[in-house]
Amino acid sequence: MDHPVTNISVFEPTDKNNGAKVSFSTISSRKSFHLPKPSDPKSIHPMAIESFAMDPQTYYEWMNACEEYCKNAKS
Repeated sequence: MDHPVTNISVFEPTDKNNGAKVSFSTISSRKSFHLPKPSDPKSIHPMAIESFAMDPQTYYEWMNACEEYCKNAKS
């Protein structure tokens, strides 16, 4: 790296529409930016890709439970 980072700081947002403020410095410069505000946890839906990030046996058991639930719900 041409300009190694000498300091990193993270601050809580002061505006409720922004995420955390991140600031980092090198010997010759400093950069600050806001991270995106996280989504409301109640509105987050699982993504299909997440199935590859979990234990295959657990995924298999959950899918069987979903299938069983759907079968019973139709009865």
